Order: sequence, then structure tokens, then C-alpha cells
Amino acid sequence: MEGTSEAEVAVQTISPNGQVTVTFAWSNLGDNNPGEAAGAGRIVGTTLKLGRLPNGADISLTMLPGETLAGTYVLAGQTYTGTFSRQ
Repeated sequence: MEGTSEAEVAVQTISPNGQVTVTFAWSNLGDNNPGEAAGAGRIVGTTLKLGRLPNGADISLTMLPGETLAGTYVLAGQTYTGTFSRQ
């Protein structure tokens, strides 16, 4: 996520039915220390919704034009938003 905090998402697998596995890494987000977690979710339309990560975070990513993702990260009642650029 670009902005005040940094995060990275790496898609590991995508199945024909839209199931995905990812690795998600984040810097300091509020009171949450930097970390990394494996996650799984599903793509529906242009949105990837991950199941809850081990740290309790809920994440959704929506594909925008220009190979950019809009991300929403919700943890402990706080919502963080930002964009991901393909690297």
C-alpha cells in the first residue's frame, strides 16, 4: 500500500474457480507491528477477498485500470486503504 504505510501482496496460486493463495506483508499499521502472513481467498469479478489473516486482519483488493489494486485492510476497528502498483 502506498502512502503512510507500506504493504505487499504476492499471489501464489490461482485456480480456475477463482480460489487464490497469497502472501501478504505489512509495515507498521496503527498498533500492529510489521509482519507477513499466508492467506487464501476468492476472486469474484474484479475483487479479491481474503479470509481473515492470523493477526485478525480482513483484506480486500479490487483491480483498477492500469494494473493497480485498491486495497482495504481492516484490523481492530481501524480501516486502512491504499493502492498497490505492480512491480
